[in-house]
Order: sequence, then C-alpha cells, then structure tokens
Amino acid sequence: MTPRYRPMDENREILRLLKERGYQARFLSVSHLDQVREDVERWYREGLLDKYLYDNYLFRFRYQVPESFPEAKSIVVVAVPQPIWEVSFAWEGRDFRSIVPPTYANAVDIDQEIMGLLEEADGDGLHLMRAVLPHKTMAVRTGLAQYGRNNITYVPGYGSFHRLTSFFTNRELPDDWQEMRVMERCEGCEACLRACPTKAIAEDRFLLHAERCITYHNEMPADRPFPDYVSEGMHNAVVGCMICQKVCPVNVQVRDWMVHHTHFDEEETRFLMKGDFSGPQAKKLAARLEPLGLDLGAFPRNLRVLLNRGW
Repeated sequence: MTPRYRPMDENREILRLLKERGYQARFLSVSHLDQVREDVERWYREGLLDKYLYDNYLFRFRYQVPESFPEAKSIVVVAVPQPIWEVSFAWEGRDFRSIVPPTYANAVDIDQEIMGLLEEADGDGLHLMRAVLPHKTMAVRTGLAQYGRNNITYVPGYGSFHRLTSFFTNRELPDDWQEMRVMERCEGCEACLRACPTKAIAEDRFLLHAERCITYHNEMPADRPFPDYVSEGMHNAVVGCMICQKVCPVNVQVRDWMVHHTHFDEEETRFLMKGDFSGPQAKKLAARLEPLGLDLGAFPRNLRVLLNRGW
C-alpha cells in the first residue's frame, strides 16, 4: 500500500519521540548517495587514506538504494548522546580502571530503539532499513554535526559524546543536504593537535593520518603488534582512544560523563590475558563484552598494554 501524501513540515513530526529522548536527527535524499561516495573516495584517490583502512573499513559501504528496499526515498541520520563506559579489571591484587569511548557500546539496542520510536511517531506505514553508509559524512552533510580538527563529529549539546546511525526509509522527507562544515571553534585552536601522541593530526591538511591513530591500531587483529611509535604509555582505553576528545574545549560540558559498566575479577582477567578463548567461560565473557561493542578479539593484546601502564 502506498503511504498517503504528507506535507514536508508534517514529515518532521516523525522525529517527535526522538527529540523527547534528547536524540537529534536530519534527513537526506537518496539522490545524494553518489555525492556521499565521492566525499569519501576522492580522499582515497588523492592518497590521503591508508589502503588497509579503505579496504577493511570503507570499502564495505554500499552507496545505493538496497535491492531489497527499492522504494527507499530518504535516509534518516540520527545522533544519540552516549557516555564513556568504565570497565575495571582485578589484576595482581589491584583494580585497574579503563574506558570504552562513547561510539562503541549498545549499537544493536540503539538501532532497535530508534526504529521503534520512528515507527511509533509515524504510525502510517513507515518502513526502515539500517544503512551501511559513512554516518559521519552524512551527519555533516545534513548539518546534524560538524567536523572537528580531529575528524571526529561534534553535535550541539553533547560534543563528540554520541553515536551516529542511519536508516533508509520509504518516506520522501525534507532534504537537509548542505556543504560540509568544520567547527568555527577549531579556527586557531590546536588542543587536539598538540595532545595527539602519535602526531595523527596534522597542521598541513584537514584529514588526519588515520593510519597513525591509536584507535586504528587498537582495532587491529590481536596478533598484529603495535608499531614502535605507539608506546604503552599512550594507551588509555580498552579499544579506541579518547586523548583528543578529552582536551577538546567543545567537550568541556561532557568530558567527565562516565558510567561504570562492569568489573572483571582476577580469574576473569587472567582468562582474558591468556588469550585461549574456548569453553563456557569464553562464551560467558563474550556475552558481557557484547553490550560494550567489544569482542574477545580485542584481548589479550589491548589489555596487556593497559595493565603494563600501571592503571
């Protein structure tokens, strides 16, 4: 059945329940998908993106309407405020505290919640499908977010402490497409550039050297060693990195927003450090890590460098 026609302003009402939760969203016509592709791939053509990064992270994007959803007309891009998650580990008689940055946790739950809220607010045949697309690019292209000098997206009210996601929909929604913008606050500010220990943020170009970023190396397979320029003292999270975000002036209101998530006792920590993930204990720990957006593949390498740091 074809949904009834709605005026554009009325279509904004499907965001009502998202706004009540403190979430923010914008719309993008599927007609811009080729331009979204160009925004990403021109950096690769110009040699500004590492080949491994492109092949393993960016190449998976599909810049077209899904074959299984040919009626898709628009994309809803959503930003959900999210804290740092604290995780602690008992080791050799001491408790070591670490963190997981905001962008990792609760991905599946958040997507399901957003879909439910959109469908409830619309109430008239809205269909949705999660979009496997560069959420940061689309968030900036719709004005939902702006880029920081560190290439992380910032959303009014909660800075970089958010998770981005997006969905194809069969609605023809208002098109918020616009030019990309970098935060004015970045003009003349070098806080993140000075703080980055691996010099991934450069003065002479906008795009950071992602292949030097600690986040890039923290997400590598566990059997791949850290390069020499990433020393143990630089590590500050189980996965990812928060150094540039913690010093950013735009995050001053949220930089201490942290929620304790879970604690691993000495036996569990020892199991994670061993790296032999078989049997019922592995299944149990994997279930505890899943809400954080982590899997056992992040251990023991990442945990070892954190514990050696002496937190």
